Order: sequence, then structure tokens, then C-alpha cells
Amino acid sequence: MQLTQLDNNKIFINCPFDSDYQPLLHAMVYVIYRCGFYPVTALNEDDATDSRLSKIIRCIRDCRYGIHDISRTEVNEEQLPRFNMPFETGLFFAAKHFGGKDQKAKSGLVFERTKYRYQKYISDLNGIDTKAHDNDPIKVIENVRDWLKTTSRRSMIPGPASLKKEYQEFERKLPGILKDLELEGEHILFNDFCQIVEEAVGAKDLPDSQSKSQASAIDS
Repeated sequence: MQLTQLDNNKIFINCPFDSDYQPLLHAMVYVIYRCGFYPVTALNEDDATDSRLSKIIRCIRDCRYGIHDISRTEVNEEQLPRFNMPFETGLFFAAKHFGGKDQKAKSGLVFERTKYRYQKYISDLNGIDTKAHDNDPIKVIENVRDWLKTTSRRSMIPGPASLKKEYQEFERKLPGILKDLELEGEHILFNDFCQIVEEAVGAKDLPDSQSKSQASAIDS
């Protein structure tokens, strides 16, 4: 598969999708759109004839970039942990290392809650530069922004201070937006939230020429 311009704008998000993680996910989605990229998850599609693993594999295959949060190590009421995030991280790493030329161009950001905590539960990742978010949405914004700026080398990515200020303003307006749309904040669908962010940052109104110029400024 040849890498297309659309692929270079796509970022696969591998993280928990429960209400506890929602503040971090919302910050992640906002900064992704604001920096000129598009978030991709298995939640983008709702097809009962398609298996979840098939969706995830397609997402990983089609995305140049990936954000992986491996911080969810707590056990449930049956004393079992969630292995989805480490599993999908492994799929992304495998695509990069065993795939063709286009797949080898992948770039990933790995989040954990506390720096180097991953060495206690997934030591095979020793040596990679993880980022700690401390369950703080602002730290998510800072780290995702800096990673995208470094790995994509695109010139149109805003600075961290302006991004944080813009997001705080967006958060202030969000309850009113949800009320107008008759949506419940704690149970909002991923696609609904993405559409709200698209409208807020003007992602839908990006001229084709700007989108193409951003996509062509590809990291080598």
C-alpha cells in the first residue's frame, strides 16, 4: 500500500474509552484537530458485520501516526487487567518494523501515567521515550503538540501556550454547545465530539490547498 496524503493526516488513538479517561481523550482530540490532523479509532465506525480487531488493524495500517496510552494497569472486580492498549501498541510496532516502506515511516507517541512506570509491567519496551501525562489534560496537549511538531516537521502547528489557552476557552463553551445540541457530556459519542471540535477549530473549512500543502510537508 502506498502512503497517501490522507494517511499522513491520520492519527490512530489507542487508549481507554471510558468516562474516567474522557477528559484526556477530549484534550487529545482537540489538539490533534487544531494541529491539522485527524483522529482515528475503532469508534469511528459502527458496523456489526465487522469485527473490532479488523477495524483496529485497518486503522493501524492506514495511519502514519499513533498515540498509545498504556497507563491503564488497574485490575477490575475480577482482579484482571485490561490488555487491549498494550496489544494494540504491539500491533503498531509490528506494522512499523515488519511492514513495507510506507509502514516503516510510522511514528508513535506512548503515554503512561508516571514516567518509567511501564518498566515494571511491560519491560520489553525498555529504551523507548515514553511521556507521562499524570492524568492531566493540559500535559496531554503539551506532549501531543510537541511530538507532532517534531515528528511531522510541519510549520503551521501552533505553540503550546496558545493551544492551552484555546482549549480552556473551548472547555468553557462546551457545556453550552452540548446543551444546544441536546447531548449529554458524560455519554457523548466519539463522532459527535469530533464534529463539535471540527466546527470549533474550523477543520471543515480548511482550504484544499492548505490541506494539501500541510500533507506534503512530510517528515523524511
